Amino acid sequence: MIYALMASGLNLIFGVLHVLNIAHGEFMFGGAFVSWFMWNELGFHPLLTVPFAAVAMFLVGVVLQVGLIERVMKENIVVSLILLFGVSLAVQGIGIRLFSVNPRVISHYEGSFDIGGVLLAKSRLTVALAAIPVLVLVHLYLKYSKYGIATKATAQNAEIAEACGINVQRVRYVTMGLAGAMAGVAGSLTIIILPFTPQSGFSYGVIAFVVAVVGGLGSFYGSIVAAVLLGVGQNVLAWKTDQLLSDALIYLFLVAALVIRPSGLASLAKAGTR
Repeated sequence: MIYALMASGLNLIFGVLHVLNIAHGEFMFGGAFVSWFMWNELGFHPLLTVPFAAVAMFLVGVVLQVGLIERVMKENIVVSLILLFGVSLAVQGIGIRLFSVNPRVISHYEGSFDIGGVLLAKSRLTVALAAIPVLVLVHLYLKYSKYGIATKATAQNAEIAEACGINVQRVRYVTMGLAGAMAGVAGSLTIIILPFTPQSGFSYGVIAFVVAVVGGLGSFYGSIVAAVLLGVGQNVLAWKTDQLLSDALIYLFLVAALVIRPSGLASLAKAGTR
């Protein structure tokens, strides 16, 4: 579910803005540390911090789009790639200066549920269940809301969407903000189950990119399917072998996808409807 939140947001950005957001993981770092601060310093329940992390990263996403990305939209995609890579490094540096490299985690949920002899960690089950409504809400937003329909129209053809009266520029702002909010939620939930540092976001950003490619760049729903496949595959492999081989699966997944199905899982669904 964490991978799904990250990758689907990344695919929204690519589908609407045609930009590969190398700094996407830094939204996750921001969300994680907003939640950690509110839990550690202000005494909030971990799940109550999630909406604050989402709103904070939504605003950061809008500011990033308005202040930087919008200025290079007409340039070659490599320009935005380099720009966002610089943003990523800058955020990591500032994060290390403010929080150090010491890992932080929200130690709130302890113990496991015993379901038919299978032990499910309370923290992981809570995080998974908390992530699902967020994905459902984004789905409903894209399918039924005015801005959601405008987002899909812009992704299909921005020029025609603008000719039909859609404010494409505003759609780009909202899309970057929404993707930032989703990554912020992912970070807010991840720090409940795993230690997080200012450099962790970049690693998760790489995984999100792999999942987005496997699911099909620009496909919101393809990235969710790919995220579930990769997440379950990693856990099963770690259980049967070891963690190092499980981590390698991420990149084997990418290589296999590029060799066998470069257009991603989303193209299989399209082919099946023909």
